[in-house]
Amino acid sequence: MINVERKVTSRGVFNAAVTAAMVLFTAYGSMQNGWFTLPNLVSWLGLVGTIGIAHGKKWNFPFNMTQNVFNLIVSWRSKLFGDAIMALYYFATQIFGIDIWNKHQDQDGNLITDKRTDWMTVIAAILIGGVLLGGVSYLLGGAFIVLDAVNNSTAIVAQYLQIIKRKRSSWILWGMTNLIGIIIWLGVGVPQMSVMYAVFALNSVRGFINWSE
Repeated sequence: MINVERKVTSRGVFNAAVTAAMVLFTAYGSMQNGWFTLPNLVSWLGLVGTIGIAHGKKWNFPFNMTQNVFNLIVSWRSKLFGDAIMALYYFATQIFGIDIWNKHQDQDGNLITDKRTDWMTVIAAILIGGVLLGGVSYLLGGAFIVLDAVNNSTAIVAQYLQIIKRKRSSWILWGMTNLIGIIIWLGVGVPQMSVMYAVFALNSVRGFINWSE
């Protein structure tokens, strides 16, 4: 009984520390890049939504779906058409995800996750998605076409694994796509979006640990 209590306490402290770091870094970015901007709104909505996902809580959906709408606008203005398309995809998957998460909860309302992954299928899906998204972005005259395509093909698979299939491995892919996102948004001159993806990258580590229970 003592060991269990220590484990719960240490996990709670860990989650609180990660959340505090995410909030502080986002606030620091807001002070540097402006509070009353669309990218800042997107970053804060994303912050709350991703914290909810890391804890396996279904209250994440309203925040993430709202973030998707505003993210689409910011991405389109920045000519990151892959990201804009992804925002629509995120929104659509979460419509189905609400029902799926409702059906896979334990008695405490926590999401029941799946720790199995077919990595060969995952890699194939990322490669196919990268080619298709890269082609669309090229035709539209997008920016950072290769990075944008890799970033979003990884995110497509990550979102499907996370929201639809409840796979722990989704957090590994999110870590990859978030790191690429930092580079892309710095490159197009929207630093607050880079702050958001840095926060997401930290949360992906926390999410993987939480979903490993």
